[in-house]
Amino acid sequence: MYHRRLQPKELDELLTKIDKESNLLYFTYLTVRRQQTVHYGQFSSDGRLLGVLAYLYGLPFHAFSYVLFSEEVCIRSLLTYLKEELNLPDGDVGSTFVPEKDAPIFSSQLGSDSPQKVLNLMKHIDLASLTPADHRVVRIEPRYFDLVKSRMKEIDAMAFTEEELNNLPFYGVFDEGELVAVGGYHLFDSVYVELGNIGTTVSRRRQGWGRIITTELTRRAREYSSDVYLYVFDDNVPAIRLYESLGYRLIFKLQRMEFSL
Repeated sequence: MYHRRLQPKELDELLTKIDKESNLLYFTYLTVRRQQTVHYGQFSSDGRLLGVLAYLYGLPFHAFSYVLFSEEVCIRSLLTYLKEELNLPDGDVGSTFVPEKDAPIFSSQLGSDSPQKVLNLMKHIDLASLTPADHRVVRIEPRYFDLVKSRMKEIDAMAFTEEELNNLPFYGVFDEGELVAVGGYHLFDSVYVELGNIGTTVSRRRQGWGRIITTELTRRAREYSSDVYLYVFDDNVPAIRLYESLGYRLIFKLQRMEFSL
């Protein structure tokens, strides 16, 4: 068994071997996030690719994704190799999301046996569920960026980065001069759009602002791509019901896995 970094041609070949929706997070690492990622493969002694582990730069935590091709894969040794190649700090924690079917192998090999949150992947499939456009939703101008960043802290947006605010469409709803709801995208590409960073200021929740901002984000995304997704934690029942009412449907569930590097 041996490990090495994969080359661009090999990443192109992987795109022909994986199912997009079953490996959606890793699919984004191969496509729209490729410039920010590195991919390492584990090979058997006879040259068969057993699995791939990829690392994403730029997030406020150590973000990984993966694809497995064989039960022979040893995730811990692949992770150790990647950590040494990238000089990641000892004692830090890595994070990824795995389909429930893969959770046992990750738990057994990486020691991540503590209860972890379940994440729902939802896809928009029903345009008829979207209400008419609301003129109160406006694109956020740079002069409001600091305000948006404060809102992201308020709603504890886990994967928000300032790079997204500067490079992706970001929208908000103002009421009586107050920014009451915000939302944007983690990815905005014709191949795939992922909504994210959606939230309502605490004092204005349960007043319909989340529906307004999510509807407009979805409408604009569907004009750009037929594949529009979002992630929501399984225990956030009000948000799930909102997304369902807007035409989103559950694709599958994933577990958040955290593990020592």
